[in-house]
Order: sequence, then C-alpha cells, then structure tokens
Amino acid sequence: MVEFNKITTRRGDSGETSLADGLALPKDSLAFEVLGDVDELHSALGILKASIEKTPDKNEIDWIEHCLLRIGGMIAVPPSHSAFSKIERVGISDLEKLESRQKKLMEKVEMPPLFITYGGSERGARADMARAVCRRAERHVVRLIREEELSHLSDALKFLNRLSDWLFVKARELDAS
Repeated sequence: MVEFNKITTRRGDSGETSLADGLALPKDSLAFEVLGDVDELHSALGILKASIEKTPDKNEIDWIEHCLLRIGGMIAVPPSHSAFSKIERVGISDLEKLESRQKKLMEKVEMPPLFITYGGSERGARADMARAVCRRAERHVVRLIREEELSHLSDALKFLNRLSDWLFVKARELDAS
C-alpha cells in the first residue's frame, strides 16, 4: 500500500512546487499552467475513451494519452537536468502517425462547413471539449517556448496542433455514428 506521505507531501502548501530539477517555482508559473493544461486534456480524453465502446478507438486514445505523458515529461524535466537525455519525447514519427490516423478518419467522415455548432452527440461533444482544452494547452506551450526559450518543445507544440485537428475530425465521426 502507498504511504499517505507519498501522495500528500505538503510541499505545495506554500503555493510553490518543483519541477524535476528541484527548482521551486510558484504553482501559477507558466510551466505548471502548461502541465495542468496537458493533465486536463489527458483527463478529457479519459472521459471520451470511457464513453467509447470500440476497442480500436480506445487503443487510439490510449496511444494519444501516452504521448501526452511524454509531453508532460518534456515540460517537467528541464534541458539542464541530468535526466533530460533519458526522457522519452514526442517526435516526428508521432506526428506522422497522428496525421495518418486523421487522414483515415477523413476518408470515412463527411466534413461539415467551416463553422459549426457542437453537440451533435454526447461523444462528439466530449471530443469537442477535449479539443478546446488541447487548443488552450497549445497556446500556453507557444508562450512557454517563447518566454522560457524552450525550443525542445517544438515537436510537442506540433503534436498538440495536429491533435486538435484530429479531435475535430474524431468529433465529427462520433456525431455521425
């Protein structure tokens, strides 16, 4: 059984917490805002996944969630940390895989006009909500790259950009089913 103090450390009670390198930062710092966005996106995808019955769709979302865990690691472990070279990152192959999956979806889904209202189905609305969270995470990653000069996050940014597109198409597929 996990000890209480492993979960409830009380280190954050003062409004500060640490990245992997131990540097204490305010909980409202941009890095933690982005980590929170990615965590919220992961949760939104979990809600979507729980509402889906087809195993291939669940597996697809599972893979995306694992990519988000890697993005979280890319944010939480600064390039100056000794563990940075050991963390698994999202990269070009992940982008290509996501784009390929989106193309396959688009072959079977009739895309709506440019502007639409959401809520065509409950599952589609869940995908649309996840997309909105994804776009917020994407905007905050842009700020993090620019303000903290963290160019190593450029592939994470591209992945989030593609993911918001994939979620839009996935929502349309779910609305149609």
